[in-house]
This record gives sequence, C-alpha cells and structure tokens, in this order.
Amino acid sequence: MTDSDLAGIFVSVCLLTYNRAASLRRSIDSLLSQSHTNLELIINDNCSSDYTENLGREYERRDRRVRYFRNSKNVGYTGNQNLALERASSEYVALVHDGDIYDSNLLLKWLRALQRHSSAALAFNALNRLDEHGIVVRTYTHPYKELVPGRALFEEMLCRPDSPIFGIVMVRKSKILEAGHFDVSFVWLSDVDMWLRLLLRSDAAYVSEALISIAPREKAHPVRIGNWDIMLERESIYNKNFHRHLDGRSAVGSDLARRMKRMLARERLIWMLWCLRRGRVGAFLNGVKYCIQQPLLRRE
Repeated sequence: MTDSDLAGIFVSVCLLTYNRAASLRRSIDSLLSQSHTNLELIINDNCSSDYTENLGREYERRDRRVRYFRNSKNVGYTGNQNLALERASSEYVALVHDGDIYDSNLLLKWLRALQRHSSAALAFNALNRLDEHGIVVRTYTHPYKELVPGRALFEEMLCRPDSPIFGIVMVRKSKILEAGHFDVSFVWLSDVDMWLRLLLRSDAAYVSEALISIAPREKAHPVRIGNWDIMLERESIYNKNFHRHLDGRSAVGSDLARRMKRMLARERLIWMLWCLRRGRVGAFLNGVKYCIQQPLLRRE
C-alpha cells in the first residue's frame, strides 16, 4: 500500500490528559501537525482541575478534527483509556499522552507498519526521554525487526522489569475489543496488562525510529521506584498473564517460571537497596513486609 493509499485511512488519536495544561499545548500542536492528516483528535480530559478545559475548547473551535471530552468525574488512568477507546470512531486508534511531543510522521509510520503486517494488533516504536529542559537524556531502542512475534515478545516481557512497549501505541480497536477492555483492577499499569493480552493472540509491529519524546513526570508521580503498591500491581500483572499463557497447564517449575522468579527477586533487591541508599526507612520497611508477604510467583 502506497502513502497515497494510506492517506485514505481515517485514524482516531486519543490524547489522555489530566492536570497538565501547562504542557498540553505542545502535545496537541504536534498531533495536529501530523503528515497523515486524515484524523480525529479526541482530547480525553479526566476531570482536570486546571485550565485544561479552556485549552480543549479552544482547539475544538479552531480545528474541526478536534473533539474535546471532559469526564464528569476522575475515572483513573485505566478508566480514561477505556472511555477514549469507546469514543474513537476508527479501527486504527493511537493512544497518546499529555506533555509528550510527537514527530510529524508518527501516525504515517505506525500505519505503514500495521498495513504491512496484518497479524499485528499494535504498533510501537523507539522513543526519546527528555529532561526538564527539553534535552534528550536517553533513547530507548530495541533490536526487533518490524514484525515482532507475539508469543516471543510476551515471554520476553514477563522476564524483564520494564516494558519495551510504553503506553503510547497505535492499536487495532477490534483486537482490544476481542481481548476485553483495559482491566480496571489495575490502576496504573493496565496498559502493560493489555499489551501482554494482545501478544498472546497477535503479533506486534515495531518502528525503530525515535518518533516520540517523553517529558519527565512529576516527582510525586506514583509510578516510581520505592512505591511498593506499584511493585504489587506489576507483579500481579505478570502473575496473571503467566497463568493465561499456561492455558490451564501446570508449569510453575518451568524455565519461564524460573526466569521470572530470578528477575522479580533481583528487582525487589534493587528496590530495597535504593531505599536504603536514600535513607527511605519507611519505604525500606514496607519493602521488607512486602517481600515476606508476597511470593514471587503465585498459584492460581
């Protein structure tokens, strides 16, 4: 399919936002400046208390492609993802976040990859991480080919503490509906659970260019080292998907289980040492309690 053919494909871009009005404009501007212009931009405001609504209404008046929605109450990150998906009109849905900056060819290159690989449920890519001054401090790349086998990536993700797929992707909406909505029992990492569920059913497409620049999150953001609630959520996601992978078979002693346990034990130790080195006594004691109470891999 040529780029002129791709131009006829309508894309829903779902911009998830909450209380980041100060950095929201740059995200909106970069999304409305995409080389692929056949789109709707859904600004999904999770009941912000700043001037996000004013910005959303302003862009809605300026550009007919913009649709602004303000949730009547804060439904959490997971709930906001589900509402955004429900509001999306297209089969091709880009899930993007407030404050980040998007290369003008991002949508086009995601679409190319998905069109070339019909077995892929989602497309993701390399990305840059910015510091508070907008300087690139790290680039996240992976040695994947453009088509990544789903089961292989699934097993890789269960054995590493970080997800190579960030929460910014293009997905086929029908594939998410087949797998079920984002799981609201997971407050902050439901996207990781969703990618794992999709990878059990489908492949992924990877774009090796760093087309997204991720802005630093607030220091008090809950997804950070030392917050043992995040560790519990992440391990719960790994545990649940490990058992999904087994499909009723008993293989807790399998090679995959052993690799998972080693990774989880190492990550717990890293967190404990981090707390000690920074004098976070309370967090360290919470970690001790956590490690005593939570097995590395639970039976279901």
